[in-house]
Amino acid sequence: MSPVEKKRWELWAISFLLLLSSAGTVIVFSLLTEQPLVIIIFLGIFFLLFCAYIIDNEFKLQKIQKQLREEQFKVLEEEVKISALQIRLKELAVLQKAMTAIGMETQPEKALDTILKAALELFTADRGSIMLVNEARQTLVIASSVGIRPEYLAQSRPKIGEGIAGYVAQTGEALLLPQKINTDQYKNFEIKATELRSGICAPLRSREKIIGVINYSITDPTKRLFTEYDLKLLSIFAQYATLVIEAAGAARLK
Repeated sequence: MSPVEKKRWELWAISFLLLLSSAGTVIVFSLLTEQPLVIIIFLGIFFLLFCAYIIDNEFKLQKIQKQLREEQFKVLEEEVKISALQIRLKELAVLQKAMTAIGMETQPEKALDTILKAALELFTADRGSIMLVNEARQTLVIASSVGIRPEYLAQSRPKIGEGIAGYVAQTGEALLLPQKINTDQYKNFEIKATELRSGICAPLRSREKIIGVINYSITDPTKRLFTEYDLKLLSIFAQYATLVIEAAGAARLK
């Protein structure tokens, strides 16, 4: 119970007791003095004044309660702003790290790893990968990965148009994946051993040509779900990864 609510109940309790005691006193006095009419009029006036006093205090308490709610809302609003600012600062720090990787890292494989890991931390994802298109074989090859088992890396070469990554590489459409994926929507969709909680996948676009995809997934059931905002942010990291690939030459990374 809030302090204002507690005060209100105390006021009503005291008012009720005072009203009862006053009424009892007046009734006893009227019986002793045998002046009922005067006593009744006095009792009526006293009752009206007392009710006016209670109503006035009730309005004051309501005004105080409204002010408290407004103050609480302002505090909550400030906390939300601070939290949003901290998230934006973290995003800027990660983006700066990705930019530095492009400018300072001489080995493209390590630059891709830096970008991939930086975004993985930002998204609080469990695993991620950058896959490049092999035009000769029309498949996708993993160029960089985090949190993916080595045995899967060796055998994972999905064809363009197949599975989630293949679908994104073919259509150029970024995807925000729900917990329950409609497997019929994707050709030769491969069901993983670890159940997916949430996923995002975006194309790597170079001069209107799709050269690969970048994707992240969350498998931990206690973690959050990806949002549309995450998908938009992923497109920025896709651009950084594309710059690295263009500078290095895709053939060196396959």
